[in-house]
Amino acid sequence: MNRYLKVLLIIILALSQVDGFSQDNLTQYNIKSLSENTFLNPGRMPETKLNINLPMLSSISVGYSNSGFAMSDLITKRAKDDSMEFNSANMLSKLDAENLMALAFNTQLFGVGVRIKQNYYSFNARLRFDANLSYSKDMFSFLFNGNNAFMGKQANLSLKLNSTAYTEYALGFTHITKDERLTYGGHLKILSGISNLNTKRANLGIYTDSSTYAITTTPDLLINSSSIDTGSNENNSFGLFGQNMGVGIDLGASYKIDDKLTVSGSIIDLGFINWNTNVSNYQTKSTGSTFTFGGFNINKVGNSLQPFLDTLTDSLKHTFDPVKTKNSYKTGIGTKIYLGANYKLAEGLDAGLLLFGKFVNEKFYSAISISINEELSNILNVSASFSRVNKTNNVGLGLSLNLLPIQVYLVSDNIFAISKMDDVRNTNFHFGINLAIGKGKNDTIVKGKSKE
Repeated sequence: MNRYLKVLLIIILALSQVDGFSQDNLTQYNIKSLSENTFLNPGRMPETKLNINLPMLSSISVGYSNSGFAMSDLITKRAKDDSMEFNSANMLSKLDAENLMALAFNTQLFGVGVRIKQNYYSFNARLRFDANLSYSKDMFSFLFNGNNAFMGKQANLSLKLNSTAYTEYALGFTHITKDERLTYGGHLKILSGISNLNTKRANLGIYTDSSTYAITTTPDLLINSSSIDTGSNENNSFGLFGQNMGVGIDLGASYKIDDKLTVSGSIIDLGFINWNTNVSNYQTKSTGSTFTFGGFNINKVGNSLQPFLDTLTDSLKHTFDPVKTKNSYKTGIGTKIYLGANYKLAEGLDAGLLLFGKFVNEKFYSAISISINEELSNILNVSASFSRVNKTNNVGLGLSLNLLPIQVYLVSDNIFAISKMDDVRNTNFHFGINLAIGKGKNDTIVKGKSKE
């Protein structure tokens, strides 16, 4: 036991300064009674033999995350009179060179899973929406302070957005070995894209000469969209089922090292969607093209500014006016990685460590969570977590009420978010009502006794 505790302590200390990103369910990962956990790790065997997920009721999940700032960083109280003030300097001090804001919404359309001996088979259909916006510190600094802060150097104003709505159909399989030490499984997913807005490139460099104050801009733009361009003559009506096809897989496993320690891991949402319906692309005419504005001499303008303005407009149009095409393109769906370890403290009680990572807009973000998880008889499962996410500490709580065949659950990684909305950088809520039938004999918890 001491050996395991030392390893866990080293990991926690090494990662105690992790400043990552997450709007995914860290607390939920360790609520063993939920069949929805196969979405986080398909290599963990559900406790009940038959699970039915009801349309729009069994899983409603919303999440928000901002690695850069909270609203309280921008609007602060004056020390002398407690009145509110706009504090852009404080907000800018919180930003990294590149930051990420994200929104997510998922709901279950239908799902069913059944365990037959050592195997679990499932089918699920979900409606999913993810929007991830990467933004630079320079963009807000230029917005608040103008080009004074960038004399003699370039301000890099950049945005990377990938906003996707799609329907997911997943066939799942999980297997547990006869000695019940190893479980593994996966999902094979067909993805049907509904709409997408993707800025492959959206960069604007602005250089201000410290001697002449001439401003040179360098735009680099490539924006792709599907079923969003309102200027298109095509039918852009939204529907529940898209026509842009993609594929994805989830893989996971769990291994019981001994009677106390279990480790697990998964790779989720490894896949892509091909966008070819109602597609529009907007791209700058030539990469590296620049426009320089050095002002004008009022003595040379004469009686009219019009010739000068006409020349200026033509130059701007040549530099910034994008070319529109209709080429198909491909986007990922945000691959996630979970690595977990659980140490049994008593019958029905364990401590968990969870590492989480996600690839977003060509960058990797991470988070860490520790938890205490208890099965209070067969009726109530509780998980309490402490997570380090987006430079903040979050307390999470998950409850699963198992009045079989009815199961009701509510989970959040930040239970204080509602009472302190202006301080929130990361929050999520996951609620659902399931039909869960036939708890397996090896999953019955009796306080003070071993499983039989």
